[in-house]
Amino acid sequence: MLRKLATAAAATALAASALAATAPVAAADTAVPQPSVDRIEVGMLFKGYDKAVAEANGYAIKTSPQGFEYSVKKNATEAEDAAAQQLAAARWGIKPAAKPGHDVADDYSDYYNPQCGTAWLSGNAVGNLSVDISTGFTLNPNQRAIFYYWEVGLSDSGGVSHQHWGPAGLLERQSWKGDKHVPGLSPSNGMAWVESTSYATLDDGSSCYPAPGAVIVHYAIF
Repeated sequence: MLRKLATAAAATALAASALAATAPVAAADTAVPQPSVDRIEVGMLFKGYDKAVAEANGYAIKTSPQGFEYSVKKNATEAEDAAAQQLAAARWGIKPAAKPGHDVADDYSDYYNPQCGTAWLSGNAVGNLSVDISTGFTLNPNQRAIFYYWEVGLSDSGGVSHQHWGPAGLLERQSWKGDKHVPGLSPSNGMAWVESTSYATLDDGSSCYPAPGAVIVHYAIF
């Protein structure tokens, strides 16, 4: 259910970069064109539960013996409840206890993953003062989104503009992809980024969002 994460330090660094990042500013350098970047990816971070969404989809938000919230199906078995706690611990970035017969480090690498999945973005200049933007997210296995909103910011010598997708339902999809052709830009070195206002809401009420300021691509508008 959870993908491996190499080290806790990697997760900590990602979270720290998310908190420290600021919104990109308009690109001012128009002298040296920059190449297009095919695709940039970053982890989708977890930031808690929407209790109303969880309730509407047959889940209840509980508090574990360790003190963190978790979402679990109503009338879940003991085993299902334990699995839900394990998933929530991973999303919250809490190291699980070792399983019998396993080293703590082994269990940590197997189950520790605070991310919901991956967000990505590509931006390619295609001539005529226009850019093709492609963006989206892919959740971890067995996780499904029922709602989303996505926003991409673009900058050029003329200023900053935004492209929007949603808000809309997704009918329990593991991934989503959006494409837009953006014309009418100004000749310059441009930049695009996924805004921190973007998010995906999962069927268990989990709220996931891309690390702010971390998905940025550069391109030459011509």
